[in-house]
Amino acid sequence: MKQVHLCIVGCGKIARLHSRVARTLRPRVQLSYASRSLQKAEQYRRRFGGVAAFGSYEEACSDPRTDAVLITTPHALHAEHARLAARHGKPLLIEKPVARNLAELKEIENAVAEAGVIAMVAENYFFKPLVRVLREHLDRGDIGAPLFIELNRTGRSKIGGWRADPVMMGGGALLEGGVHWINLLLQLGGDARQVLAVRPEQRYTLLAPFEDSLQVLVKFTDGAVGKLLHSWNLANRIGGLSISKIYGTEGNIHFETNGLFVLVLGHRRRLRLRGLPDIMGYRGMLKHFVACVRDGRPPAMSLAVARRDLALVAAAYRSLETGRFEPFTEDSPRA
Repeated sequence: MKQVHLCIVGCGKIARLHSRVARTLRPRVQLSYASRSLQKAEQYRRRFGGVAAFGSYEEACSDPRTDAVLITTPHALHAEHARLAARHGKPLLIEKPVARNLAELKEIENAVAEAGVIAMVAENYFFKPLVRVLREHLDRGDIGAPLFIELNRTGRSKIGGWRADPVMMGGGALLEGGVHWINLLLQLGGDARQVLAVRPEQRYTLLAPFEDSLQVLVKFTDGAVGKLLHSWNLANRIGGLSISKIYGTEGNIHFETNGLFVLVLGHRRRLRLRGLPDIMGYRGMLKHFVACVRDGRPPAMSLAVARRDLALVAAAYRSLETGRFEPFTEDSPRA
Protein backbone atom coordinates (compact mmCIF):
# COMPACT_ATOMS: atom_id res chain seq x y z
CA MET A 1 0.00 0.00 0.00
CA LYS A 2 1.42 3.37 -1.03
CA GLN A 3 2.39 5.63 1.85
CA VAL A 4 1.10 9.22 1.66
CA HIS A 5 3.34 12.02 2.93
CA LEU A 6 0.95 14.70 4.19
CA CYS A 7 2.28 18.15 5.03
CA ILE A 8 0.19 20.14 7.51
CA VAL A 9 0.36 23.83 6.61
CA GLY A 10 -0.25 25.93 9.71
CA CYS A 11 0.65 24.84 13.24
CA GLY A 12 -2.26 25.70 15.51
CA LYS A 13 -4.88 23.90 17.59
CA ILE A 14 -6.63 22.15 14.70
CA ALA A 15 -3.26 20.92 13.39
CA ARG A 16 -2.77 19.12 16.70
CA LEU A 17 -6.13 17.41 16.36
CA HIS A 18 -5.40 16.25 12.81
CA SER A 19 -1.96 15.05 13.90
CA ARG A 20 -3.41 12.85 16.63
CA VAL A 21 -5.83 11.34 14.13
CA ALA A 22 -3.12 10.85 11.50
CA ARG A 23 -0.98 8.91 13.96
CA THR A 24 -3.70 6.24 14.08
CA LEU A 25 -3.28 5.77 10.31
CA ARG A 26 0.42 4.95 10.36
CA PRO A 27 2.20 3.56 8.40
CA ARG A 28 -0.16 4.66 5.61
CA VAL A 29 0.41 8.34 6.50
CA GLN A 30 3.63 10.25 7.14
CA LEU A 31 3.46 13.80 8.47
CA SER A 32 5.49 16.94 8.03
CA TYR A 33 4.79 20.47 9.21
CA ALA A 34 5.04 23.96 7.76
CA SER A 35 4.82 27.25 9.62
CA ARG A 36 6.01 30.81 9.19
CA SER A 37 8.21 29.89 12.16
CA LEU A 38 10.62 27.03 11.52
CA GLN A 39 10.98 26.63 15.27
CA LYS A 40 7.25 26.03 15.67
CA ALA A 41 7.15 23.60 12.75
CA GLU A 42 10.05 21.70 14.30
CA GLN A 43 8.24 21.56 17.65
CA TYR A 44 5.26 19.94 15.95
CA ARG A 45 7.50 17.56 14.00
CA ARG A 46 9.13 16.34 17.21
CA ARG A 47 5.87 16.17 19.15
CA PHE A 48 3.99 14.12 16.56
CA GLY A 49 6.83 12.15 14.99
CA GLY A 50 6.91 13.98 11.67
CA VAL A 51 9.61 13.50 9.06
CA ALA A 52 10.24 17.13 8.09
CA ALA A 53 9.70 20.72 9.22
CA PHE A 54 9.52 23.74 6.94
CA GLY A 55 9.88 27.43 7.76
CA SER A 56 7.83 28.56 4.77
CA TYR A 57 4.73 27.30 2.98
CA GLU A 58 6.45 27.68 -0.39
CA GLU A 59 9.25 25.36 0.71
CA ALA A 60 6.77 22.78 1.98
CA CYS A 61 4.64 22.76 -1.17
CA SER A 62 7.63 22.58 -3.51
CA ASP A 63 9.36 19.75 -1.64
CA PRO A 64 9.25 16.55 -3.74
CA ARG A 65 8.63 14.45 -0.62
CA THR A 66 5.27 16.16 -0.05
CA ASP A 67 2.46 14.08 -1.58
CA ALA A 68 -0.45 16.19 -0.32
CA VAL A 69 -1.15 19.29 1.76
CA LEU A 70 -3.57 19.84 4.66
CA ILE A 71 -4.30 23.57 5.01
CA THR A 72 -5.11 24.53 8.61
CA THR A 73 -4.38 28.26 8.48
CA PRO A 74 -7.20 30.78 9.17
CA HIS A 75 -9.82 30.59 6.43
CA ALA A 76 -9.03 34.16 5.32
CA LEU A 77 -5.76 32.70 3.99
CA HIS A 78 -7.14 29.52 2.45
CA ALA A 79 -7.38 30.86 -1.11
CA GLU A 80 -3.77 32.07 -1.04
CA HIS A 81 -2.42 28.81 0.34
CA ALA A 82 -4.61 26.64 -1.88
CA ARG A 83 -3.31 28.45 -4.97
CA LEU A 84 0.24 27.84 -3.77
CA ALA A 85 -0.27 24.12 -3.21
CA ALA A 86 -2.15 23.67 -6.48
CA ARG A 87 0.59 25.48 -8.39
CA HIS A 88 3.01 22.84 -7.15
CA GLY A 89 0.64 20.03 -8.13
CA LYS A 90 -0.26 18.93 -4.60
CA PRO A 91 -3.63 17.41 -3.69
CA LEU A 92 -5.42 19.55 -1.10
CA LEU A 93 -7.35 18.98 2.09
CA ILE A 94 -8.66 22.38 3.24
CA GLU A 95 -10.03 23.04 6.72
CA LYS A 96 -13.55 24.33 7.02
CA PRO A 97 -14.87 26.87 6.37
CA VAL A 98 -13.26 26.60 2.98
CA ALA A 99 -13.18 30.41 2.56
CA ARG A 100 -14.71 33.64 3.80
CA ASN A 101 -17.01 33.94 0.81
CA LEU A 102 -17.96 32.42 -2.52
CA ALA A 103 -15.60 34.68 -4.46
CA GLU A 104 -12.62 33.27 -2.55
CA LEU A 105 -13.93 29.76 -3.07
CA LYS A 106 -14.07 30.47 -6.80
CA GLU A 107 -10.35 31.33 -6.70
CA ILE A 108 -9.67 27.95 -5.11
CA GLU A 109 -11.86 26.15 -7.64
CA ASN A 110 -10.07 27.84 -10.54
CA ALA A 111 -6.61 27.03 -9.17
CA VAL A 112 -7.52 23.40 -8.57
CA ALA A 113 -9.09 23.01 -12.02
CA GLU A 114 -6.10 24.61 -13.75
CA ALA A 115 -3.64 22.38 -11.89
CA GLY A 116 -5.75 19.25 -12.23
CA VAL A 117 -5.30 18.26 -8.58
CA ILE A 118 -7.64 16.66 -6.05
CA ALA A 119 -9.25 19.03 -3.55
CA MET A 120 -11.35 18.12 -0.54
CA VAL A 121 -12.73 20.13 2.37
CA ALA A 122 -12.06 18.85 5.91
CA GLU A 123 -15.73 18.78 6.87
CA ASN A 124 -15.73 15.99 9.43
CA TYR A 125 -19.51 16.17 9.91
CA PHE A 126 -19.87 14.74 6.41
CA PHE A 127 -18.23 11.58 7.78
CA LYS A 128 -19.92 11.32 11.20
CA PRO A 129 -21.38 7.86 11.90
CA LEU A 130 -24.56 9.62 13.06
CA VAL A 131 -25.36 10.67 9.50
CA ARG A 132 -25.31 7.09 8.24
CA VAL A 133 -27.60 5.96 11.08
CA LEU A 134 -30.13 8.75 10.53
CA ARG A 135 -30.13 8.34 6.76
CA GLU A 136 -30.72 4.61 7.18
CA HIS A 137 -33.92 5.23 9.14
CA LEU A 138 -35.09 8.05 6.86
CA ASP A 139 -34.42 6.14 3.63
CA ARG A 140 -36.25 3.09 5.00
CA GLY A 141 -39.28 5.22 5.84
CA ASP A 142 -39.26 4.35 9.53
CA ILE A 143 -40.95 7.67 10.41
CA GLY A 144 -42.73 8.23 7.12
CA ALA A 145 -41.98 11.40 5.17
CA PRO A 146 -39.84 13.93 7.09
CA LEU A 147 -41.71 17.13 7.99
CA PHE A 148 -39.39 19.01 10.36
CA ILE A 149 -35.66 18.61 11.03
CA GLU A 150 -34.56 20.41 14.19
CA LEU A 151 -30.84 20.75 15.02
CA ASN A 152 -29.62 22.41 18.21
CA ARG A 153 -26.07 23.43 18.99
CA THR A 154 -25.52 25.77 21.92
CA GLY A 155 -22.66 26.55 24.27
CA ARG A 156 -20.40 29.29 25.55
CA SER A 157 -17.26 29.68 23.45
CA LYS A 158 -14.08 31.61 24.18
CA ILE A 159 -13.30 33.70 21.12
CA GLY A 160 -9.92 35.35 20.60
CA GLY A 161 -7.12 35.86 18.12
CA TRP A 162 -8.15 36.01 14.48
CA ARG A 163 -11.68 34.82 15.33
CA ALA A 164 -12.26 38.20 17.00
CA ASP A 165 -11.14 40.07 13.86
CA PRO A 166 -14.10 40.96 11.58
CA VAL A 167 -11.91 41.08 8.46
CA MET A 168 -10.22 37.74 9.11
CA MET A 169 -13.53 36.11 10.00
CA GLY A 170 -15.57 37.44 7.09
CA GLY A 171 -18.74 36.59 9.00
CA GLY A 172 -19.77 35.29 12.39
CA ALA A 173 -20.34 32.07 14.28
CA LEU A 174 -22.54 30.54 11.58
CA LEU A 175 -19.74 30.84 9.02
CA GLU A 176 -16.87 29.70 11.21
CA GLY A 177 -18.54 26.97 13.27
CA GLY A 178 -22.14 26.70 12.13
CA VAL A 179 -21.12 25.53 8.67
CA HIS A 180 -20.65 22.10 10.32
CA TRP A 181 -24.31 22.03 11.20
CA ILE A 182 -25.39 23.43 7.85
CA ASN A 183 -23.63 20.46 6.25
CA LEU A 184 -25.46 18.07 8.58
CA LEU A 185 -28.82 19.75 7.96
CA LEU A 186 -28.40 19.48 4.19
CA GLN A 187 -27.28 15.85 4.40
CA LEU A 188 -30.53 15.08 6.19
CA GLY A 189 -32.90 17.42 4.36
CA GLY A 190 -31.59 17.39 0.80
CA ASP A 191 -31.87 20.30 -1.61
CA ALA A 192 -32.68 23.71 -0.12
CA ARG A 193 -35.13 26.17 -1.70
CA GLN A 194 -35.39 29.15 0.67
CA VAL A 195 -33.55 30.35 3.78
CA LEU A 196 -34.54 32.64 6.67
CA ALA A 197 -32.24 33.70 9.51
CA VAL A 198 -33.17 35.62 12.65
CA ARG A 199 -31.19 36.77 15.66
CA PRO A 200 -32.22 38.16 19.05
CA GLU A 201 -33.25 41.81 19.12
CA GLN A 202 -32.37 42.02 22.80
CA ARG A 203 -29.19 43.97 23.49
CA TYR A 204 -26.33 41.81 24.70
CA THR A 205 -22.55 41.57 24.29
CA LEU A 206 -21.51 39.64 21.19
CA LEU A 207 -18.73 37.09 21.55
CA ALA A 208 -17.88 37.12 17.85
CA PRO A 209 -17.93 39.60 14.95
CA PHE A 210 -21.24 40.06 13.12
CA GLU A 211 -23.25 37.39 14.97
CA ASP A 212 -22.77 34.74 17.63
CA SER A 213 -26.28 33.23 17.77
CA LEU A 214 -28.79 32.56 15.01
CA GLN A 215 -31.93 30.62 14.22
CA VAL A 216 -31.90 29.45 10.62
CA LEU A 217 -34.99 28.07 8.84
CA VAL A 218 -34.62 26.17 5.58
CA LYS A 219 -37.42 25.19 3.21
CA PHE A 220 -36.42 22.07 1.28
CA THR A 221 -37.55 21.26 -2.24
CA ASP A 222 -39.39 18.14 -1.05
CA GLY A 223 -41.57 20.25 1.26
CA ALA A 224 -39.85 19.56 4.58
CA VAL A 225 -38.60 22.35 6.86
CA GLY A 226 -35.25 22.46 8.64
CA LYS A 227 -34.34 24.52 11.69
CA LEU A 228 -30.89 25.15 13.12
CA LEU A 229 -30.28 26.91 16.43
CA HIS A 230 -26.57 27.72 16.51
CA SER A 231 -24.94 29.73 19.27
CA TRP A 232 -21.53 30.46 20.75
CA ASN A 233 -23.18 32.50 23.53
CA LEU A 234 -25.92 30.36 25.10
CA ALA A 235 -24.96 28.46 28.23
CA ASN A 236 -25.29 24.69 27.95
CA ARG A 237 -25.63 23.13 31.40
CA ILE A 238 -25.36 19.47 30.38
CA GLY A 239 -21.74 19.21 29.34
CA GLY A 240 -22.11 20.35 25.76
CA LEU A 241 -24.82 17.82 24.93
CA SER A 242 -27.81 18.93 22.86
CA ILE A 243 -30.92 17.08 21.74
CA SER A 244 -32.12 17.30 18.14
CA LYS A 245 -35.20 15.83 16.46
CA ILE A 246 -36.66 14.77 13.15
CA TYR A 247 -40.47 14.73 12.94
CA GLY A 248 -42.14 12.64 10.24
CA THR A 249 -45.67 11.84 9.12
CA GLU A 250 -45.55 8.51 10.99
CA GLY A 251 -43.12 9.00 13.84
CA ASN A 252 -40.06 10.86 15.00
CA ILE A 253 -36.39 10.48 15.82
CA HIS A 254 -34.73 12.01 18.87
CA PHE A 255 -30.94 12.07 18.95
CA GLU A 256 -28.02 13.58 20.81
CA THR A 257 -26.69 16.10 18.35
CA ASN A 258 -23.22 14.56 18.13
CA GLY A 259 -24.58 11.02 17.91
CA LEU A 260 -24.25 9.53 21.41
CA PHE A 261 -27.74 8.05 21.05
CA VAL A 262 -30.55 7.78 18.50
CA LEU A 263 -34.12 7.00 19.61
CA VAL A 264 -36.50 6.01 16.80
CA LEU A 265 -40.24 6.11 17.53
CA GLY A 266 -42.07 5.13 14.37
CA HIS A 267 -42.91 1.94 12.46
CA ARG A 268 -40.21 0.40 14.60
CA ARG A 269 -39.00 1.49 18.01
CA ARG A 270 -35.30 1.39 18.55
CA LEU A 271 -32.70 2.93 20.82
CA ARG A 272 -29.24 2.98 19.31
CA LEU A 273 -26.25 3.83 21.48
CA ARG A 274 -23.03 4.83 19.79
CA GLY A 275 -19.55 4.31 21.21
CA LEU A 276 -17.06 7.14 21.20
CA PRO A 277 -14.54 5.89 18.56
CA ASP A 278 -14.58 8.40 15.70
CA ILE A 279 -17.91 9.83 16.82
CA MET A 280 -16.86 13.17 15.25
CA GLY A 281 -15.82 11.61 11.93
CA TYR A 282 -12.22 12.87 11.80
CA ARG A 283 -10.61 9.47 11.25
CA GLY A 284 -13.04 8.47 8.53
CA MET A 285 -12.49 11.84 6.86
CA LEU A 286 -8.71 11.53 6.81
CA LYS A 287 -8.85 7.89 5.68
CA HIS A 288 -11.07 8.93 2.78
CA PHE A 289 -8.72 11.73 1.71
CA VAL A 290 -5.64 9.49 1.89
CA ALA A 291 -7.42 6.86 -0.22
CA CYS A 292 -8.37 9.51 -2.79
CA VAL A 293 -4.76 10.71 -3.01
CA ARG A 294 -3.43 7.18 -3.26
CA ASP A 295 -5.97 6.05 -5.88
CA GLY A 296 -6.31 9.34 -7.76
CA ARG A 297 -10.09 9.50 -7.35
CA PRO A 298 -12.32 12.49 -6.56
CA PRO A 299 -13.37 12.96 -2.92
CA ALA A 300 -16.95 12.78 -1.70
CA MET A 301 -16.61 15.97 0.38
CA SER A 302 -15.74 18.02 -2.67
CA LEU A 303 -15.45 21.74 -3.32
CA ALA A 304 -18.90 21.51 -4.90
CA VAL A 305 -20.40 20.28 -1.61
CA ALA A 306 -18.53 23.02 0.25
CA ARG A 307 -19.94 25.58 -2.20
CA ARG A 308 -23.46 24.39 -1.41
CA ASP A 309 -22.84 24.75 2.34
CA LEU A 310 -21.20 28.16 2.02
CA ALA A 311 -23.98 29.38 -0.26
CA LEU A 312 -26.55 28.54 2.39
CA VAL A 313 -24.59 30.58 4.94
CA ALA A 314 -24.58 33.40 2.38
CA ALA A 315 -28.35 33.16 1.98
CA ALA A 316 -28.79 33.23 5.76
CA TYR A 317 -26.71 36.39 6.04
CA ARG A 318 -28.67 38.03 3.22
CA SER A 319 -31.84 37.15 5.10
CA LEU A 320 -30.56 38.98 8.18
CA GLU A 321 -30.31 42.11 6.04
CA THR A 322 -33.65 41.78 4.25
CA GLY A 323 -35.72 40.28 7.07
CA ARG A 324 -37.35 37.74 4.76
CA PHE A 325 -36.85 34.32 3.23
CA GLU A 326 -34.09 34.43 0.64
CA PRO A 327 -33.91 32.11 -2.38
CA PHE A 328 -31.15 29.55 -2.17
CA THR A 329 -28.64 29.71 -5.00
CA GLU A 330 -25.10 28.39 -5.11
CA ASP A 331 -23.96 31.64 -6.72
CA SER A 332 -25.13 33.83 -3.83
CA PRO A 333 -23.12 37.08 -3.79
CA ARG A 334 -22.46 37.19 -0.06
CA ALA A 335 -21.05 34.71 2.45
